[in-house]
Amino acid sequence: MSYEQITYERRGAAALITLNRPEKLNAWTGTMQGEMREAIATANDDANVAAIILTGAGRAYCAGADISGWQRGIQGDGVRSSGAASTETETWTRMIRNAKPVIAAVNGVAVGVGVTHILPADFRIATESARFGFVFVRMGVVPELASTYYLAQLVGLGAAQELCLRAKIVDAPEALRLGLVSRVVPGEQLLDEALALAEELAALPPLQLRMTKDLFTRNATDMNIEAVMGREGEALAQAYVSPEFKEAVTAFMEKRPANYR
Repeated sequence: MSYEQITYERRGAAALITLNRPEKLNAWTGTMQGEMREAIATANDDANVAAIILTGAGRAYCAGADISGWQRGIQGDGVRSSGAASTETETWTRMIRNAKPVIAAVNGVAVGVGVTHILPADFRIATESARFGFVFVRMGVVPELASTYYLAQLVGLGAAQELCLRAKIVDAPEALRLGLVSRVVPGEQLLDEALALAEELAALPPLQLRMTKDLFTRNATDMNIEAVMGREGEALAQAYVSPEFKEAVTAFMEKRPANYR
């Protein structure tokens, strides 16, 4: 499939989706969001894809919303939220949480929606030169894409509020210290790290990966422990009758690596 503002390719067990407006520092547009939705759906439908990698072309990951689009909106019919579901009923955050494991490989600056859209991802890896900014108030807007939920989950309420209320840019080491990213690597190693992680995930049962991800989505902030355990019990019962469970037990008894694909 041909895209205008992203590229899509298979790299081993990974679907590599690259934001591809380097001349605009990969600024986010409605077209880009729509194309990313299509690409993620394609990856989810491909049985040979174990994980989805998001990265950016050029020296930036995503410099936030395309301000020229905001200007046209001010002069026309208004500015639309980047979190809108477009013609689909599924929000961006729900789509990411329902997807196969998503790895954000942040190769440069990630500001505004350029960082909030990767908060629901499962892994965030950054280069040493990456920068992160929740600069919404400086632009006269507020955080979106459920970032006031996910950011607080990742770094804690105090740090999340400071990042957003001060609207300052933090570097990769600070993002690592806060827990915004899980690792920082030299720029030339970023894609290799992400691809290696995708291959690691490919060795695990895809059904159980999706089920575990769903449990965290539904249970992470539910204070009703009985409800949490109930969901886990339902998922465990489903897992016990799955071919993946049978293969795992058989492989263990036969002292061989399990083959889930």
